[in-house]
This record gives sequence, C-alpha cells and structure tokens, in this order.
Amino acid sequence: MSALRYLLVSGWAVWLGSIVFFSFVVAPTTFHALGREAAAPLLRAVFPRYYLVGLLSGAAMLAAALGLGAGLPVTIPIVVGLVIVAYVRQVVTPAVNRARERGDDDAFARLHLVSVQLNLVVLAVLLLLGTIVAGLARV
Repeated sequence: MSALRYLLVSGWAVWLGSIVFFSFVVAPTTFHALGREAAAPLLRAVFPRYYLVGLLSGAAMLAAALGLGAGLPVTIPIVVGLVIVAYVRQVVTPAVNRARERGDDDAFARLHLVSVQLNLVVLAVLLLLGTIVAGLARV
C-alpha cells in the first residue's frame, strides 16, 4: 500500500475510532462514574482536543485524497466532515459552555442536542465514506 493510501485509511480509522470511542465509551462512562457535576468540567476540557483529533485526521485524509487524485465522492465528504467539526469546535462548543455558565438550561439542552446531532452526521459520513476508502486502500 502506498504511503498516501496508508495515510488516507489511517486518518479515516483514527477519526471514526475517536468518535465511536468518545461518544459511546468515554462520555457515558465518565458521567456514570463521576456523576453529572464532576463529569462536566472534565469533558469540557476534553472536547476541544477531541475535535482537534477530528480536524487533524480529516486534514490528513484530505491531503492524502488530493495526493491520490481522488475525486469528489471522496473529497466532498471529508470537507463536509471537517467543516462540521470546525463549526462545532469553534462555535457550538463555546456556546454550550456559555449557556452552562449562565445556568441557561434550555439553551444548554438545545445546543448540546445540536452538538450531538452534528457528531452523528460526521459519524454517518465517515461510515459511508469507509466503503470508498476501503476500495482505495486496495494494493
């Protein structure tokens, strides 16, 4: 497998794995083990790094896809995922934090739901993209 194909597949695996592991293992386990009040500050500190993993993995994927001459069916989903992750990291997450600091439970719940929904969109994009990436990974 060429280095660019390896980078594409690795970026996809890291990005997908980080979403699955954080969303379905780390976050629920943290809330269960620590309780809501203790878990919130910990997860608040983790979220920017979590999204940074997505941005770095997606950027590596995009660079590899462009280097391989991959077409729009590969590059567009990567760009869509990157835009969503950047938006959630830079806009939604700070808004969630401000709502929590103000004690605005309605805004917090609404913004948290937006964050969860956008994470699920990225997860779905990556799962669908996996079939294409697997085809490009063939030696």
